[in-house]
Amino acid sequence: MPVKEIIVLQKGGMPLFNFAPDGAPKLDALVAGFLSAQAGFAEEIGEGHIQVVTFAENKFVYESRANLLFIIVIGQEDDEHIYRVIMKEIAQVFEKQYTEVLEKSVVPSHLFGGFREYVIEILGKYDKIPEIKSRYPSAILPPEIYQQAEDLLNLVEGKPGILRTGLVSNDGYVIASKLKPHEFEVATKQLQKSQDMELPSYFAVSQTTLDEGTKLFLHQVKPSFMLLAIIREDLHVGRCAEIISPYIYGLGNIDYSNIVKVQPKTKEAGVFSDYEVFTSNPMMESTLFAERTGPAREFGNLFGNAGVDLLRAIDGYSTVEEIRTRTGIQSRQLSEILTYLTERGYIRRVRFYPKLAASDPRFIAYLETVGLPRDEFLILEQAKIFCDGNNSSVDIAQRVGVEEEKLITILRKLGDNVEWLT
Repeated sequence: MPVKEIIVLQKGGMPLFNFAPDGAPKLDALVAGFLSAQAGFAEEIGEGHIQVVTFAENKFVYESRANLLFIIVIGQEDDEHIYRVIMKEIAQVFEKQYTEVLEKSVVPSHLFGGFREYVIEILGKYDKIPEIKSRYPSAILPPEIYQQAEDLLNLVEGKPGILRTGLVSNDGYVIASKLKPHEFEVATKQLQKSQDMELPSYFAVSQTTLDEGTKLFLHQVKPSFMLLAIIREDLHVGRCAEIISPYIYGLGNIDYSNIVKVQPKTKEAGVFSDYEVFTSNPMMESTLFAERTGPAREFGNLFGNAGVDLLRAIDGYSTVEEIRTRTGIQSRQLSEILTYLTERGYIRRVRFYPKLAASDPRFIAYLETVGLPRDEFLILEQAKIFCDGNNSSVDIAQRVGVEEEKLITILRKLGDNVEWLT
């Protein structure tokens, strides 16, 4: 887990415990006092307890208990939900271990040194839970419960003909999954259908986007949860259900009452995907290259040579990732410059209308040379009929059932065989 630091302090500002996994703690008594004052101020003005404070690079996630504050420091881009769950457990263990000590009028901080081992143990348990970085909603179980589910899924995967498994809620929250992204896309669509119609307790789905020789098997675990499995195409559905029946029973008996559902982080303003492309407005752009004009001076003062380099790299074809690689501009600064330019109308996002060359023998030979993975080749097979210059990449991706980023990544590999119309 990317935890940078954990601090426990009294609400008056006195530090009791500090933990930094990568070295000496950086939060001293002065910082602790500041963090405590923030929490106290929020309560005084009727805003309740502070939950998260965000700075340029870090987030401070708060958990308030009686006279204590528990604060975990994570990266600015990390999702705080899982860490709030961790802090709740840390707070519970701390209060349980030091009840008598905390009742004293004077509490020396050296008495809490042994708590480090508890923190390491708790973080170790949560390390088994996949980080919340995927684009899918996630469901977090307490570590012990999660381990029960994972153990049962591992046993299912050990059975003949069963390749990969997953456990999700019927509304699409992922508890655990080893499915490949394109396999989970198929599963997501089936889960969406289940919201509109009554489905059998178990069934299988075959689609061309799945790996050759495989199909998706779905089995209801209990009314709100579903087992997913990628199985071999020759494994009969009824036989598969018979094989995993004992494990379905075990998964159904797991206590899901303390589940925490987390939505994936939405894209924030000023955050640009690696595959996005921009084009410039020549009339307006020229003012930023002119000397002694107000816009040029402002642009130069804000971004210097990096701004000019980025502006020159925008060609209506290169992706953000390609521009970043070519210019060497760091991600944060690149996003700041793009935000500035888009908000003022100097540049705009490009919508692509890809046009694919005819599938003649030379093109087939080219694909063999490129060596597309099987799943990408199948996506291309579905997408190519729409790649005629009249459909946008967004529309094509929706028709094929993949994300636009995935589609563009595949088409980029085809080089000059794709014409990118705008």
